[in-house]
Order: sequence, then structure tokens, then C-alpha cells
Amino acid sequence: MSQQFLEATRLLDSTITANKIANANVNSSKLASNLSISIVNALETANIFSTAVGGNVNIDVLNNTVYFFSSNTTANVTFNLRGNNITTLQNTLSIGRSVSVAILLKQGANTFKSNVYIDGTLVSPFWAANSAPNYVTGTNESIDLYALNVIKTGDSSYTVLGSNTKFGSALGQ
Repeated sequence: MSQQFLEATRLLDSTITANKIANANVNSSKLASNLSISIVNALETANIFSTAVGGNVNIDVLNNTVYFFSSNTTANVTFNLRGNNITTLQNTLSIGRSVSVAILLKQGANTFKSNVYIDGTLVSPFWAANSAPNYVTGTNESIDLYALNVIKTGDSSYTVLGSNTKFGSALGQ
């Protein structure tokens, strides 16, 4: 018997208890059909960039899925979703898998929009409320939150669901 088979068999008949699992994967074809996960809380690391952003920006989902650009945006932004600088998203996700990404852009006196690319190819998200973000009436001095769910539907084929929510301080608070 292979070492991998023995480990999967032991895992199938075991209970996993851990305070922290870091830099590890749990893979078992035997657990997939009846896997149940109970999470008390989940904490994500947010990449916070204080440098002003504009132009092409790579979003490396293997590193983080929350990106906050906290200085005023300087130009329209092209977000390129990929695995990381070595791995494409095509090679990161298998068909039927998805990844959710949150990208926050600080807007100053001028507001700018963004485009979404995957592995260098422009995609057209399905936007919430069937309406792409409108920047003509955008509120300056705000933060735009782009929430994107990317579902791999085929070889280099994705369905992207997106929403854009504008956050700003309320007057009188």
C-alpha cells in the first residue's frame, strides 16, 4: 500500500482536532461526500497598501483574498486575478471551485473605476442588480468595495459575480 493511501485511511477513521493548522492541506477523496465543517470563527489577513494605486494591479489569491488600497486612487485600475506571480488562476482552481475576493479602493477628490482580468484576459462580471458600477455620480472621499466571486466553469472559463458598494462617512456623525 502507498503511504498516501495509508494516510487517507487513517484520516478517514480519525477526528481532527487542532488549535492551528498552518501551511497545510487536508485532501481525501473519501471525506469529500460527507465532510462537515464547523467553524467558530475565521480570521483573514488583509493586505493593506498605503501606496496610491492606479493602472494594472495583480491580485494574488494564493497570498490573500482581501486587498485594501488605503491611499487615494490615482487612475482607473485594472485588477488581474491570478494565483500568484508563478501560478495562474487557471492552475489554482479546478472546474467547479470558486474563490471570493474583496478589493477596497480609497477614492479622493476624483473617482476612478476598475476592470477585472483573470490571468491577463478581460472578463465581464455579472454585476449585482444587473448594473455595472456607475462612476458619473460617484461620491469622492469614499471607499469602494468590490466583492468578486469567481467560479471556474471550464478550462480557462469563469463566471464572475460582482458587486460594488460605496462606503463614506455619514454627515453629522
